[in-house]
Amino acid sequence: MAGRSVTLKGHMHVCPMVDPGPKPHVGGPVVSTQQSFVTVEGVPIATVGDSLLCTGVPTTSDRITGGSSVAKIQGKPVARSGDPCAHGGSLVQGVPWITFE
Repeated sequence: MAGRSVTLKGHMHVCPMVDPGPKPHVGGPVVSTQQSFVTVEGVPIATVGDSLLCTGVPTTSDRITGGSSVAKIQGKPVARSGDPCAHGGSLVQGVPWITFE
């Protein structure tokens, strides 16, 4: 099985959630990470629990809920493209030359 691309702070996710109104959440970037010492070209690698921004009106927060079963930073799974988020969406961007199962 091929690995999936590692997601960094600033990479995007999609969010299918719609609040009453209807007000779609849309998705958006990883806005904060719980660690800053493991980076790719100076940008922190995202891990489970990191914060995401849903850019619909009004903006709301989401978080990464799934990650690698083998690669961890400070005990937290590394987030990869395709990993799930709390609102039912997923991460859609990653560094193609760094992959993990």
